[in-house]
Amino acid sequence: MKVIQLLSIFAFCASLTTLAQAQQKTGFVSTEAIIALLPVTQKANGELAEMQTKFLEQGQLMQDEMKAKYDALVAQNEAGTLSDNMKQLGQQEMSQLQQDLNAHSQQSQDALVKRRTVLFKPILNQVNETIVKVSKEQGYDVVFDIQEAGILYAKNDFNLTKAVLVDLGVDPEKIPTGEEK
Repeated sequence: MKVIQLLSIFAFCASLTTLAQAQQKTGFVSTEAIIALLPVTQKANGELAEMQTKFLEQGQLMQDEMKAKYDALVAQNEAGTLSDNMKQLGQQEMSQLQQDLNAHSQQSQDALVKRRTVLFKPILNQVNETIVKVSKEQGYDVVFDIQEAGILYAKNDFNLTKAVLVDLGVDPEKIPTGEEK
């Protein structure tokens, strides 16, 4: 008799667990789409593009200087006015210029990565906080990021992307419509 009572209690608990899981409200967002549509993101990307252009221009000036010196060395060598000592010094100078160019390239990349981190950290924090806020307001228990979770299909009824964008102040008219995945 006790075995039947234990099995009954176990079955009852299992059905409550299944019922609780069935009532969970699940949704998804596209964090990538949200971030891309924010005006602050466009401003940050503009700043990064300006930095990159500046670094590229500096690198081009260094390359132009290196080419001019190389061409001068070649011309002097062809004219026979370049001593062996001057050839060696020219090679050392060219090697140093190449190292400087490589260092500039690496420092430029590092600076861009650091600046991108500084610019996007508050954006990501704001987006994540807004996703949590909107999810709670709309009664969602679980919300996935469609890119990170690898969701291949979900009904658009569960898509919170537009609600999050509106909460972040994006004009609803500028938000693309249509089903996502």
